[in-house]
Amino acid sequence: MAGALEGTVVLDMTQALSGPFCGMVLGDIGADVIKIELPDGDGVRRWGPPFSGDSGPTYIGFNRNKRSAVVDLHTAEGKSAFITLAAKADVVIENFRPGTMDRFGVGYETLRSHNSKLIYCAISGYGQQGPLAKQPAMDLMIQAISGMMSLTGEPDGRPVKAACPISDLMGGFVAAFSILAAVRERDRTGHGRMIDVSMLDAMITMLGQSVSAVGISGEAPERQGNAHQLMAPYQSFRTASREIVISLAIQKRWELLCTLPEFAHLLPREEYKTQPLRNKNRVELCRQIEEIFMRRHAEHWLSELNRLGLPVAPVNSLPEILADPHLAQRGTLMEVEYPPGSGTRIKVPGMPWRDVASTQALRNPPAIGQHTAEVFQQFGIQTEK
Repeated sequence: MAGALEGTVVLDMTQALSGPFCGMVLGDIGADVIKIELPDGDGVRRWGPPFSGDSGPTYIGFNRNKRSAVVDLHTAEGKSAFITLAAKADVVIENFRPGTMDRFGVGYETLRSHNSKLIYCAISGYGQQGPLAKQPAMDLMIQAISGMMSLTGEPDGRPVKAACPISDLMGGFVAAFSILAAVRERDRTGHGRMIDVSMLDAMITMLGQSVSAVGISGEAPERQGNAHQLMAPYQSFRTASREIVISLAIQKRWELLCTLPEFAHLLPREEYKTQPLRNKNRVELCRQIEEIFMRRHAEHWLSELNRLGLPVAPVNSLPEILADPHLAQRGTLMEVEYPPGSGTRIKVPGMPWRDVASTQALRNPPAIGQHTAEVFQQFGIQTEK
């Protein structure tokens, strides 16, 4: 299967994470993604250790299914080359600070004058307009300013960022989704468009539950650690060996837990009769539940709770989940080669969109400028000797 975007040419003029992730998704589903790099390359190549060759894990993990061409937009020759590429491309993605591509002389209006069907997607921290638009932003800033950090961490601790770059990744997903919609629209109208993706907008969307709660109560939610503001028990608990998480937010699940002899005495308690009451009295309830869990090892409780069909899971380390046979059976992980031609194979996350992904040969993450000559020849770009 060639993939839904077979024949779609994407110029990925992005660095770091939100844009490269978007480009990778489009490449996975069949687009011909050309990673346009300035002469010193995507800066995330140097994020590490660990390193493989000249690049670190961020670059290797988010740049498969692309070719790399070096284009120096600081020069007239580079600007001309980029305009030529964009005139024959379907999509341009960039994630510079607003106004940067215009200063290079290759902004949306310039490129559209050469290609009216072009879909131009600009990803930025705060969007192309608004009081914050020109402020520099990375994932950490967006997690902080969006309110996400204020909700993450222990109740009596400091705000904490998520362990993965969620605003970058959500911004990249929003961009990929928007581009797919724009491609479908262009099929119908024959016209391209400008797409303005704000990572802050994306994060506010992710916070829909908490935003709605503020809209109802007018009060700022408090950090709950691994618990949930709206339901209990829904959190992690210590056992005699390791932590586990359970969700007992539905009445039937609470009653099932109480079929176990160790928990049976909790069922008739009036203060735990309903979900609102359990949530109101969560501190004492969860203290009692954890006291029971601490009597036996996690493996015992996982077996018992799974037998009852209750949502439960161990708190794994990353090496533990990567070794889980479930991932192997589903093909959740894949291997790429980097540096090119080295024979070094590195495990990376695979394609959760595998059912619509291209099944053609995987392109390994490219070295800086690995395909410059090939791309320039394909697009008829002459270079000075």
